[in-house]
Amino acid sequence: MRYIEDKNFEYKDELLKQLRAYNYKCIGAKDSSNEYFYAFDGDKLVGSVCAKYSWDWIGIGSMFYEDIDVLRRLISEVSDYYRNKAVGMKLYTEVESRAEDFKDIGFEIGGITEKTPKTTSYFYLKNTDFDIKSNTKIRVMVVKEKIDKYNSILLDRIDKFNKDNNIYPMEERNIMFVALDGEKFAGGVHGSITEDSMYIGWLVVSEEYKGNGIGKSLMYKMEEKAKGLNVFSINLGTTDFQAEKFYEKLGYKVIFTKENDPKGYKSYSMVKELSLTT
Repeated sequence: MRYIEDKNFEYKDELLKQLRAYNYKCIGAKDSSNEYFYAFDGDKLVGSVCAKYSWDWIGIGSMFYEDIDVLRRLISEVSDYYRNKAVGMKLYTEVESRAEDFKDIGFEIGGITEKTPKTTSYFYLKNTDFDIKSNTKIRVMVVKEKIDKYNSILLDRIDKFNKDNNIYPMEERNIMFVALDGEKFAGGVHGSITEDSMYIGWLVVSEEYKGNGIGKSLMYKMEEKAKGLNVFSINLGTTDFQAEKFYEKLGYKVIFTKENDPKGYKSYSMVKELSLTT
């Protein structure tokens, strides 16, 4: 078995194909969609939220809002829209004031990622009761495709929010290793580095090669590469039908657990500090 760094990402499509096939075998097909919520006070756009439905949850993405009342109105509309479809709504943010705003409207903190010397912690917030009410008369429009003139306002407001909170674009470096049996793909792992933190998003071993230590070898290759690039810690996410116990054996610890993510299963946010290992 050969292990190589796939610097040109030639095997990326095959990795994703096999990972998606494995997930489908475990949980079947899952619906997904994107919706865009625009809030108006008269003709003025006063808030916007991009929502992504995936794996039974609503991810709250890009947003802006003039004040807490606008946020409450937007999220109440998101809540009503997905109430009988999704398990819950979730949000990740590194800005504590934004986390507090979402707590004020009915979300709770489900976990906090660990910071590194060069990166900050992230708050994971969730709401599963969909009981978010608003009495404001702000009009909300829901569409399946983003509207350019409103999206440009959203982007400008996000840029201002980021500057106000000292959030600046950071260079991301993608790394991939693959296992090859001759020229045949046997497995692969993909991660991205930002500052001194790595996130491993994908790991797969082909069905016929499982049980031969390939996954472990791929992870060790990635960790050695990360150490050489002065990465402090590696984060990843997994589920109980994927590889939580496997990662624990490699020294990763669970930071927090997410119930019914997807429905009927648990998912785990995990981390390993490379500076504390040999």
